[in-house]
Amino acid sequence: MSGTTTNPGDVPEPRDRITPGSDDAAPQSGETTPQSDETAPQSGDAISSIGGAVSQSGDAISSIGGAVPQPPGAAPHASNTVAPPSSKTGRFGRRSLFAGIGAAAVTGAAGFALGRMGGAAPVAAPDPTASATEQPALAEAHRLPGATWPEVPPRHLTVAVLTLASTAPADVSAAIDAIRSATNEVTPDAGELTVLVGVAPALATTVWPDRVAHADPLPTFRNDRAPFLAAGDLLVEVCAETAAAVADRTKAILAAVPDATVLWRNNGSRDAPTPAGTTRTPIGFVDGIINPRTTELLESGVWTGNGRDTYAVVRRMHIESTFTDLPVPEQEEAIGRRRDTGAPLSGGDGMAEVDLFAKSETGRLLTPTAAHARRAHPSNIGRPLMLRRSYPLGDTPGAGLLFLAFFNDPATFVMTQRRLDEQDGLISHTYTDAGGVFFVPDPDIA
Repeated sequence: MSGTTTNPGDVPEPRDRITPGSDDAAPQSGETTPQSDETAPQSGDAISSIGGAVSQSGDAISSIGGAVPQPPGAAPHASNTVAPPSSKTGRFGRRSLFAGIGAAAVTGAAGFALGRMGGAAPVAAPDPTASATEQPALAEAHRLPGATWPEVPPRHLTVAVLTLASTAPADVSAAIDAIRSATNEVTPDAGELTVLVGVAPALATTVWPDRVAHADPLPTFRNDRAPFLAAGDLLVEVCAETAAAVADRTKAILAAVPDATVLWRNNGSRDAPTPAGTTRTPIGFVDGIINPRTTELLESGVWTGNGRDTYAVVRRMHIESTFTDLPVPEQEEAIGRRRDTGAPLSGGDGMAEVDLFAKSETGRLLTPTAAHARRAHPSNIGRPLMLRRSYPLGDTPGAGLLFLAFFNDPATFVMTQRRLDEQDGLISHTYTDAGGVFFVPDPDIA
């Protein structure tokens, strides 16, 4: 396709409305009695993204940002495309190397992968020129644009949270249709442009009463900072390989819903992916290693049971200089992984899973008890993997993250975040000033 593009800075910013978050939340259980990690497996990270609605053309595609160790024997799922498969074999081009090859790198509810091998020899960084075995693409039934597809997240994103002039069910449906139908010319280098729409759960129950089982908003968490920008009515996520394509489509979407007000909005951008589909966060750690990539894991932890219906959480997080000013070895202890290679402190290479039980010869846990990789591990709460798809903040000074994650029950995120509130070497250096949870309807179900 051909057409004109605009600079992201050219997109008009509708006036924002601030809804202060509550500062009266009950104290977190872990604020006075942090849980011991000496005997129980703990660790991990939680992260990322919003369910999609529309996917358009292009030449770039691929993989899901990682989250938590997969069950033994789970086949690594992957494969990205630079366009649709060129033959009946379903094989893909060079970008297919970026699909989730293997699984392993934990990142936190903030979305960072970590680690330094305690006492072990350094692990060599992966060879960026190494080839990878091409994998079949994710099954069509599990491709939700903006969430699971493209499998390797596009380089650029805009998240906008809107409030509507009317929340009558018919008006909500009309606004969603207008957003999904908004269009503009897209240049070929934009790759596969996607648009995802989410609806505040309580509002979604009035539109799809038989599909929305969880209607509560997110509670207040320990590091939420007032004035907090609350959930809003609609979540809009636009992704593409170029910032101009994202800006152009966002502008068209806002023009299509002139009665909507932007509550808050941010751009995000990711570094170029490695051959394994991972990328580096603003604090320099590797992100995107472990995520639900198989049909079984998506069905158990992401889809609600009605097609590709899911829930998404989005949170705008800021990492303070109290973390970035730490010596690298101390940052690695806080994360649980090496900064240079992404290898776990417990041992292994950059794509290895964290071993929560590994100890040194003197009996010391190699993954510290407060390490983000340990605290966010899903085994701590007995829940399936959430799908993380976060982006570094692209228009905010300092280190920050648009944390995006998908799951079939918001309790998965809430339980994980509560553990991070209790004790976490990374999260204790962060604050969040905007966010919410949204129901993301499968765009193919009326």
